[in-house]
Amino acid sequence: MTNSFFIVGIGASAGGVPALTEFFDHLPYKMKSSYVVATHLMRDRQSLLDQILKKHTKLPVIRLEKDTKLEMGKIYVIIEDTTVTVKDGLLKVEKRDDKVVNSCVDILFESLAIELREIGIGIILSGGGNDGLKGAKKIKEMGGKVLVQNPDSAKIPWMPMSVIEGDHPIIVETPAKIAQHLVRLCKLSE
Repeated sequence: MTNSFFIVGIGASAGGVPALTEFFDHLPYKMKSSYVVATHLMRDRQSLLDQILKKHTKLPVIRLEKDTKLEMGKIYVIIEDTTVTVKDGLLKVEKRDDKVVNSCVDILFESLAIELREIGIGIILSGGGNDGLKGAKKIKEMGGKVLVQNPDSAKIPWMPMSVIEGDHPIIVETPAKIAQHLVRLCKLSE
């Protein structure tokens, strides 16, 4: 796949909503990028994350209820009981497997790495467990970039800590500073 814009995968779990809102509060809306947000959700409860994020950005926020064409300048949000991958310019939505442990961030990040190589960017925010570590390693291996929330600023530090210890991301900062760094990163590549 060849793209003229960056695709940023964002993974979060427990404590992720405040981190996501801080990130989007500080992100300019005129960037050559789109955003795919994968969070750990209850299987049987409708997520309201799209409604929450709409209050913190001028960008359109889309609930991923079916396969969707990737477009620059949009935020795509995973919904309950699903996973999403990037393939041939599409976001492919599938029903989540029956495993107890949710690995939606790894699934998204691994597809970003394979499909987008050096224009794939992964961001890990607050959450428990280590979902995102395997995918972050794949993004780095394929030439992309990984940015991580500083565990001291995360409500639940385990997801960020696992990536910091296992992958050595290019930046470890607050969500606001990650947004600022992302602006510089995208400008350097124009």
